[in-house]
Amino acid sequence: MSFRKEFPALNSFTYFNTAYVGLMSQPLMEFRANCEKEYLYKGDQYKIDAYDRLDKTHETIARFIGSNKERTFFVPNFSVGIRFVLDTLKKGSKVLYIKEDYHSLVDALEERDFNLFSLSIEERLEEKIEASLAEHHFDALVVSMVQFTSGLKVDFNFLASLHEKYPEMLIIGDATQYIGTDFFSFSDSPFDAVVSSGYKWLLAGFGNGFVALSDRFMERTQPKSHTFYQKVFAGHFNILGADSLIFALDYLTQNNFKDLVEKNKILSNTLREELTKIDWIPEYMDRADQSSIVSVACQEQLLKRLEDQNIRAAYRGNYLRFSPHFYNSTEEIDHLTSVLKGLKKTA
Repeated sequence: MSFRKEFPALNSFTYFNTAYVGLMSQPLMEFRANCEKEYLYKGDQYKIDAYDRLDKTHETIARFIGSNKERTFFVPNFSVGIRFVLDTLKKGSKVLYIKEDYHSLVDALEERDFNLFSLSIEERLEEKIEASLAEHHFDALVVSMVQFTSGLKVDFNFLASLHEKYPEMLIIGDATQYIGTDFFSFSDSPFDAVVSSGYKWLLAGFGNGFVALSDRFMERTQPKSHTFYQKVFAGHFNILGADSLIFALDYLTQNNFKDLVEKNKILSNTLREELTKIDWIPEYMDRADQSSIVSVACQEQLLKRLEDQNIRAAYRGNYLRFSPHFYNSTEEIDHLTSVLKGLKKTA
């Protein structure tokens, strides 16, 4: 099935910027309009109904990410969710993190009274983590599953091995640049807590995200489940955002998420292979398990030259970042690689 007609923005430009903002689909727009009509005509009943189905909301999220419904919570976005999670750690906790990681994650850590240790990730990420853990005791490792600048995906098998070596250390993950690009089962993963926004790869629009916590996390931090729930849902929650997230998860499931994941991988791998041929992918990024983000080290002015040709991407850190999704086409990948090869010659 071609999804292009369901994403009208694709008629206006060549879009490789899902890692910044996922496109809105026509079906989601129509769904959201109907939600607003319910508010328009039902008044207070709109809010009452939303709270009545909150349990079902958490069940749908948990089913999609393979988590325990009782340990899964809707949140308005990653930035709020990660702060809820970090607030359960004790003051003075020793935390290891990546200094170039997503700025909101780093800000959340630095706002708190933790004993922080940072690493640089230009290369040998897992080796650097291993060396730090061998030298220091840490209460938590906090890391994005996929780095938002380079697209480097942390090795999940490596993280699983850390649980064996350091059973007292919690592993907390930012899942925003990962979930929606591949299958993920939280219960089978090495993470003790994950937090994600829904407006990027899940294509759920703004104002939604989720937190999932493991039993191990609850044992280590000892926040009562109902207490965490009460904190998350202090005041009203974003009803339209929650409904949009559930719609988006159902949309991916009903349209055969397995096929969507496969197409995503084909597109991103094809782009990566073509750019490797012209030496634009750093050698240390040649990893067995890749993300959907393809980044090249270059000057920021190159982005302007792409925009002049109606190609949308982003510049993050020292990288020009491309993020194809299943609504992109092989023809667009061919067009992008052709343009980039031309720019490479003049760079």
